[in-house]
Amino acid sequence: MTSKNTDLERRSKVAEACLDFGAHLLRVRTSSVTADDAKSAVKDLFEWFASQDAFSEGNTGIAIHAIGFGEQLLESRKSATLDEATEAIQKLYADLSA
Repeated sequence: MTSKNTDLERRSKVAEACLDFGAHLLRVRTSSVTADDAKSAVKDLFEWFASQDAFSEGNTGIAIHAIGFGEQLLESRKSATLDEATEAIQKLYADLSA
């Protein structure tokens, strides 16, 4: 497998995690998050990860798990907002990434 394919696979995995986050938003925040809000959140989060070297070999897993943490935050704290979850994801990734 070439390095380019591996890079694309890591990018795809982060994109999939961002899409899962958007779908999760729609499930757990039905009254406060619209489809457009969720689409924007997915796109903004993915673009942020792209600017933070999240597609490198050492950082992809951290990005994916940080997104999972944001999903759990929304699920366990019913008062957590989209902005709070996004900030938590970004802070965790920034603190833990190489």
